[in-house]
Amino acid sequence: MLLIVLFAFIQGLTEFLPISSQGHLITFNFVFNLNYLSGISILEANVLAHAGSLFAILFYYHSTTKNILFSIKNILRPDIEKHASLLIFLIFSTIPVILAGYFFGKYFDYDNSKMLLIIGFSSIIFGLLLFAIDKFCLLVKNFDNMNLKSSIVIGAFQCLALVPGVSRSGAVLTVMRAAGFNRDFSVFYSNMLSIPVLFGAITYLLSSNSYAFFLDNITNIYAISIFFLSFFFSIIFIHFLVVWVSRSSLLIFVVYRILFGLVLLGLVNYF
Repeated sequence: MLLIVLFAFIQGLTEFLPISSQGHLITFNFVFNLNYLSGISILEANVLAHAGSLFAILFYYHSTTKNILFSIKNILRPDIEKHASLLIFLIFSTIPVILAGYFFGKYFDYDNSKMLLIIGFSSIIFGLLLFAIDKFCLLVKNFDNMNLKSSIVIGAFQCLALVPGVSRSGAVLTVMRAAGFNRDFSVFYSNMLSIPVLFGAITYLLSSNSYAFFLDNITNIYAISIFFLSFFFSIIFIHFLVVWVSRSSLLIFVVYRILFGLVLLGLVNYF
């Protein structure tokens, strides 16, 4: 049960913070070398943890997501509906990562023995890039400055998250800060972008076994625990990120990324 709590904590902590959830979950698997968590396969645990994070972000931004759904009828008239514009931007930011995942995802071997090395270097390099851009970005654009070109560029940069250790949210925050958007809006947009990405990840992991997966886990106390613990921890760290960037810089995440990367590089010879 302790490993289940730890697994859900890692998912909730890292999914929305710019420190790479994929990098941390891969590291978790390398360190503990587990195929199952209390009878639940690692694949199923990933699905449940991501589902918990998805429901967490939908809950946290329930008002925004509701307004987006209601704005669909005005999607052809985004000039009269702010949330219709947001929906269009999110769609255009999501298309690149869907295409990249479909065409290039199969070329990434996440069980590669060199994966910890890749995660370590990615964590450090992109952490330093985030630091430099966040520190020297002087512009303060917000939603009113958003356009289709910006949304496509953000989506293209988000594709870098296919490389373990880069971080999807980190990539989005980096490119948005480079484009001059303020931290608050950058975090908001990154969080909203996580909705289609998480949904896509869950769909990909489930593939054709969704019905069997549902039947196998609907009454499993350990499966339910992973889902709700991931939901709980995700809520906590979504709120932490939103509050933190409203008061401070992204430096704390940069420092963590560098330390995490250095630890992994030091552990490479042990795995």
